[in-house]
Amino acid sequence: MQKLTDNALDYVMNNGTPIERWAAEKFDNPEATLPEDWSKKQNPDGGWRSKEMPSDLSNMGTTSVTLMRLIFWNLEHRDEVNNTVQYLWENQQHDGRWGEDPNQLKDSPPEWNLPNNLDVDLWETANNLASLASIGYTNDEKVLKGKNWVYKHRLPNGELPGYIHATHAMGALSFTIGDRGKFEKHMEASKKFFLENKHKDWFDVMELVWPLMLWYNAGLSTENQVVKMYLEELKARQDDDGMWKSIYPNSDTQFTIEALWLIRLYS
Repeated sequence: MQKLTDNALDYVMNNGTPIERWAAEKFDNPEATLPEDWSKKQNPDGGWRSKEMPSDLSNMGTTSVTLMRLIFWNLEHRDEVNNTVQYLWENQQHDGRWGEDPNQLKDSPPEWNLPNNLDVDLWETANNLASLASIGYTNDEKVLKGKNWVYKHRLPNGELPGYIHATHAMGALSFTIGDRGKFEKHMEASKKFFLENKHKDWFDVMELVWPLMLWYNAGLSTENQVVKMYLEELKARQDDDGMWKSIYPNSDTQFTIEALWLIRLYS
């Protein structure tokens, strides 16, 4: 087991981004120092540029998942994170949602970052809400407004349409704010999604790492059976070389270091 971990850490150190290499070093050295260029994809407005398209504009989806990851890395005290939060406040729409800048259309964004798309707005809004609540904005007027907007779009059965990540995130948010009823309903939907899809080719390690990170940031543990289910599947997906491989380009180092940390922190 240690050999697999060492192989994985070496792989990230040799191939990862600056912050991924820092996280790999920190795995064995708690005093590891962030490199100066770790936030080079952050724009002056506080948002973050996408690695999936050639645009200099801040991308809401990238900003959302970056904030989630920086909270996971315990970097919420950094100015870069404060600037990210300020970017979210300044770019929340009047009805409470967040979404993508239409000016990005010329750069052919992936389907999960399309402007003026309800499914995209739902996952980005829910993900932002979960992260903001996890760092203390549980009763903020803007968070409550965003939550109300999300729930206006529930299906007749109470579930959320579109990407499952909105459901994972609202489960995390509900746990943080103490709404037990909604928390259990969202987690049941996350469980259903897992059981129905875990054997499908498209069910990537991303589908495990992302919710586990949201739930960890919210304070959940493996005492919750859905968390435990996702974590056990994550453990099972480590390959013989110690890595977690993804169907998404240039993502193996990211998911590998995140998986290693998730397994450690949930243990």
